[in-house]
Amino acid sequence: MTEEFAPGGSGSPMDPAGGQAPTPAVAATGRQPGGRRAIIIAGAIVVFLVVVLFAVRNNVAADDLKVGDCFNIPTGATIQTVEHHACTESHAAEVILVAEYTGEGTTYPISLSMNRFVDGACAPAYATYVGKEIDSTPDLSIGYFYPSRDGWSGGDRTITCYVARTDEAPVTGSVKGAATP
Repeated sequence: MTEEFAPGGSGSPMDPAGGQAPTPAVAATGRQPGGRRAIIIAGAIVVFLVVVLFAVRNNVAADDLKVGDCFNIPTGATIQTVEHHACTESHAAEVILVAEYTGEGTTYPISLSMNRFVDGACAPAYATYVGKEIDSTPDLSIGYFYPSRDGWSGGDRTITCYVARTDEAPVTGSVKGAATP
């Protein structure tokens, strides 16, 4: 089967009835139909992106935290990112130590091994950072992040220790040298 064109015509295909197919109409203003809808859709996409970027503007990878960084403690079993804040803003925790795990063996540590490491590394860091022993400040506690099993298998041994209020209330200001927020 071949296509037929009108003899001497503009090269437009003919319709099945033998006449020439109508050419599409263009608005007198020169705009394509639906241009307004495309602008509205593009505007909605831009607004959506601005809202998303605003919502995650303070997010940083948990692996990128450094001593003195303040952040909100995320919920969930696996932590990828945290919401970073200036310590003068309301936040839930402050990093007191970032260290390589030096506990027993090279296999993924069980909680007992990890707790021993935290007691031996994070508690002294707390005393140095806050200015008092952990046992003398019952309103503060130590928390920590550690690598996932996959991260551990890939060689990540970084433990991040942080201090937070025991009652989980937000803090405004650093706990460095303060003993109580």
